Amino acid sequence: MLKNITFIGIVVGIILVGISAWFFLHTSTQTQTADQPGNFGTGSDRSFTDTSTNSSATPTTGTSTTQLSTKRIFKISDGPVAGATFVQTLRPTTTLARFVLADNGHVADLVLDSAGAVSRAVSNTTIPGVTRALWGEGGGSSIVQYLDGTVVKTAYLGFPATSTATSSLNRATRLQFLPDGIADVAVSPDGKNVAYILKTSAGVDGYTAKIDGAGSKKLFSLPLSEILISWPSQNLLLAQMKSAANVPGSVFSVNVSSGAVTPLLYAPGLSINADKSFSRVMYQTVGINQSSYIHDIESGNDIPLSSDPIPEKCAWSSISTAIIYCATPSQYVPPNYLDLWHQGAASVADTIVAFNTITGKSAILIAPGGNQGGVESDIVEMSQSIDGRYLLFIKKGDRSLWGVRLGQ
Repeated sequence: MLKNITFIGIVVGIILVGISAWFFLHTSTQTQTADQPGNFGTGSDRSFTDTSTNSSATPTTGTSTTQLSTKRIFKISDGPVAGATFVQTLRPTTTLARFVLADNGHVADLVLDSAGAVSRAVSNTTIPGVTRALWGEGGGSSIVQYLDGTVVKTAYLGFPATSTATSSLNRATRLQFLPDGIADVAVSPDGKNVAYILKTSAGVDGYTAKIDGAGSKKLFSLPLSEILISWPSQNLLLAQMKSAANVPGSVFSVNVSSGAVTPLLYAPGLSINADKSFSRVMYQTVGINQSSYIHDIESGNDIPLSSDPIPEKCAWSSISTAIIYCATPSQYVPPNYLDLWHQGAASVADTIVAFNTITGKSAILIAPGGNQGGVESDIVEMSQSIDGRYLLFIKKGDRSLWGVRLGQ
């Protein structure tokens, strides 16, 4: 239970006193959302479109053209894939997997409801070495990050609309740059806005903007250098210290309208994943041992989970606030496994488990590499389709993309 967690006394006390003093001294500036002066923190005023046209051709690399397997787990792309999402179409009604190839930044779709489907190019804009891809506007755009030398570049890609009008396929992808050096980035639940972190001499500043980086505003500041952000609920951001075993960690909620920063949780080795209504939070603490809980925001109560899933390897159900899907190690791992995993020093095959956030109980959903398809996989990230029929996951290592049929 959170209330019973023993913190690392003197170290935590110093951190809490320092943060409290900082909040007191900076209350008046935290809540300001004024436009940034000059060009600092704003998106680049350069806006480009690629010269190639989109077509129904298969992307040039990374995509398997073989027929989808009829087993529950099936391969979508050989990869390497930087990021993937689901796109739902109404005419005809179908579910697409949309993904960005890491090698060249090309974007492709694959229809999941048809066994004979072949990947279709969405964007042929070339961006070598994409390391991360997030999604906006229902999959209609992507925020991609890549390294240009030692500089982290962040770009918005706006795709032609997917509709029955064939003329839309001939329109080029819109490209818009966000500021250089973004340390972390998150997209709002409605896909219309973006939040990002820039490091400063005093810690970090957090900004919000439209999904393409336009209209950037400074929202908050924190006197901490290693911060990750997420945007679980439309009106709320989460800012958390990077997790490390036995190191005091903290999570803050940030009001998107006012910029007000509120401490939420403190614990050693803290990592977190909040649902879209911000009614429940899964968190894990790692000290001598590791423990995972579901924290109820309204009541403040904590429910211990029957095993210890890693929050960043989990995806909340798109159809039930009581369910979260997690990729959990299929064998024993040490308490500092997440640290080793991030360093590339440890890797274990995962089993996909469904957790009930009300009871804390769990049920094994499927194990990649078993008789239901796929290969043994250390899963990097996972998501569920809007209609709840599919899961997507990326396999660590080759970063191949896989689908899971639910309800079979």
